[in-house]
Amino acid sequence: MQANNYYTVLHVPEDADPAAIRHAYRILVRRFHPDAGIGSSVRKFRDATEAYDVLSDPKRRREHDIDLARSRAHPHVQPEPLIPERPAHIRFRHSPFAVEDEIVRVFQMFEDMFGQIW
Repeated sequence: MQANNYYTVLHVPEDADPAAIRHAYRILVRRFHPDAGIGSSVRKFRDATEAYDVLSDPKRRREHDIDLARSRAHPHVQPEPLIPERPAHIRFRHSPFAVEDEIVRVFQMFEDMFGQIW
């Protein structure tokens, strides 16, 4: 599924003609260009460029429109995560504190075997 709605990135309606898309892209590029100064934003510049690349190509625009329609028809369907969840028996990957818990457990084991070590 498409993560971004490129029409909203360029601030144009979905039925915009190529001239309107090009005009909106040029305005955003001038505003957010990294060398522009005060209003520069690399992320917004890249987003606008990516949106224009997709919407200026008729085939890619058609695919984007299909993905938008699909995501609107099934809003409850979430895309698969990029990183799959780990099985429950792998403790270190689930909690950022699991390593610290293991260290405490090892120290407690040593205290049980040898008495207090510090």
